Amino acid sequence: MHIIKEPEEYSFKKVGIRGKNFPTDKLSDKAGFLIIETDAGHETTIVEHKCDFIYYILEGKGYFVIEDKKEECSKGDLVVIPAGKKFIYKGKLKMLLCSTPPWWEEQEDVVD
Repeated sequence: MHIIKEPEEYSFKKVGIRGKNFPTDKLSDKAGFLIIETDAGHETTIVEHKCDFIYYILEGKGYFVIEDKKEECSKGDLVVIPAGKKFIYKGKLKMLLCSTPPWWEEQEDVVD
């Protein structure tokens, strides 16, 4: 099966966000895909040490602060965060997240 429907249930809810993880691990070990939703934003600043994060804004608007630089975003925008950069986001947003390689918790640090 090569077409994966959006999961109906959330895979996680934490720090102001909720997410649905697409089960792509049987098809590819190069990237992971998630739907991320938030009503107000991520509550912590994080650093992904090994994963590049690429967010596509599906709905809403807000902003990202990447390495202390604030940038506005809205529907249709692509936000690219290379591994090793600290970031946070705020706003009411629904996003598709591509993580390369697929995200795993041990490589992530919470800065504040």
